[in-house]
Amino acid sequence: LARRLVGVGVVPGDVVGVHLERGPELVVSLLGVLKAGAAYTLLDPAFPAERLATVVTDAEVRVLVTRDDLSRPLPPSGIRRVLLDRDAALIASLDDSDLGLVCGGSGAACVMFTSGSTGRPKGVVAPHRALVSTFVGPDYLGFCADDVYLQSSPVSWDAFALEVFGALFHGGRTVLPVGSRTDLDEVAALVAGCGVTVLQLSASLFNVLVDDFPGLFAGLRAVMTAGEAASVSHVARVCARHPGLRVLNGYGPVESMGFTTSHVVGGVVEGAGSVPIGVPLAGKRVFVLDGGLCAVPVGVPGELYVAGSGLAFGYVGRAGLTGERFVACPFGGAGERMYRTGDVGRWRADGALEFLRRADDQVKVRGFRIEPREVEAVLSGHERVVQCAAVVREDRPGDRRLVAYAVPGPDAKAVDP
Repeated sequence: LARRLVGVGVVPGDVVGVHLERGPELVVSLLGVLKAGAAYTLLDPAFPAERLATVVTDAEVRVLVTRDDLSRPLPPSGIRRVLLDRDAALIASLDDSDLGLVCGGSGAACVMFTSGSTGRPKGVVAPHRALVSTFVGPDYLGFCADDVYLQSSPVSWDAFALEVFGALFHGGRTVLPVGSRTDLDEVAALVAGCGVTVLQLSASLFNVLVDDFPGLFAGLRAVMTAGEAASVSHVARVCARHPGLRVLNGYGPVESMGFTTSHVVGGVVEGAGSVPIGVPLAGKRVFVLDGGLCAVPVGVPGELYVAGSGLAFGYVGRAGLTGERFVACPFGGAGERMYRTGDVGRWRADGALEFLRRADDQVKVRGFRIEPREVEAVLSGHERVVQCAAVVREDRPGDRRLVAYAVPGPDAKAVDP
C-alpha cells in the first residue's frame, strides 16, 4: 500500500486522508501512509459529510485511502482515491520491499482535528517523535507483548493512538470492534470474549461501566481513565473491588499526544475531593504558571503549560492560533516551545498534579473536547433560529450532557432538529 501511495504521487510531508471503518484495513492504511513518509488524518465515516469536507480542505488532503462504497459522500474534486476494494489486486502485485524512506522524529505523522472556538475544527499536526515518545519509553502502563487492547475510542481521537500503537510498538494485540461506534454491551462482550487486558476509557464511560458492568474489570491488567476529571467514588470502588488491577488516571491535551501525565491510583483516601493526574511522563514536562509565566508555589492554582517530546507542531493552516497557544518556553533551551492548555491545576505537597477546572469556556463531555461556541455557530446558521446557547448539564451525578437551547424566529412555529 505504501508503494501504491508513492505511485500516485504521495511524497514526505503530504497529508493522506484515511476514510475507513474499524478493521484490519484501517491499521494497514495507517502503517502504509507512515511508510510512504506522509502523515495520516482519520476521517470517521460516522461524521457528517460537511465536517469531513472541512477536514479534507484544511489538511490539504490530495490523496484519500478508502473503499468504493464509502468514498461517495466526500468531495470529488482534486482528490485522488486509492480504493482498497477495487485496487486490491493492483496493490497486491506491487513490490513489498522497504521503500528506504526515512522521516526522522521531526516528520509529521498525523493530523488530528479537535473542536474550534470559531465554529471550525482545528487540525493538530503531531510529529513522529510525539507518537514514539508517548508509547515507547514511559512505563506508566507497563507495556508488554502479552497485552490485548480494546480499540474503543473514536478513530479521530488522539486516544486511538494508544489503543493501536501502544499494542503494535510492543508486539501486543488490539481488538477492533465492528463499525464506527461501540456500545456498552459490545465493550463488555469483547473484553470478556477476547481476553482484553488493557482498557482505556473516558471518565464518563469509566463511570457507566463501573455502575452497569462491574464484573468487566475482573480480567483486566490495567485500566486508564482520562479526558475529564475522574470520579472519586467510581475510582474508589474499582480499587476496592480489584486490588490487583493497575488503575491509572491520565491527563493531557491532543497538542501533547494526549497523555502528558499519569497517576497510578493505589487507593483513594476517604474524603478526597479529587483523583490526582500524577506526574509527567518521561520526556514530557508540565508547568503551573501565573499570568506572567512565573511558576506558582505548591498548592497555588495556576494555568497548566506542557512541553517536551510529545508537543505538536501547531495547527494546520492556522499560524495565528498556533502562535497564540504554542508560546516560547522560558524554562527550556533556545527555540523550545510550550503549549498553553487553558486548564487550571496545582501541585500537591506529594509532588503530584491536581486538575481543578478550565480557564475558559471549553468543556469535556464523555472525553470529547467541545467548544460550546462551535455548537452555537452551527445552530445560529439555521434560518429559523434567532438566538441559541449551548451548555453542559449534569442532572445526574457523573452524567454530563451537552444541551442546546434555540429560540425560533417569529415566522417559525417549530425548529426542526
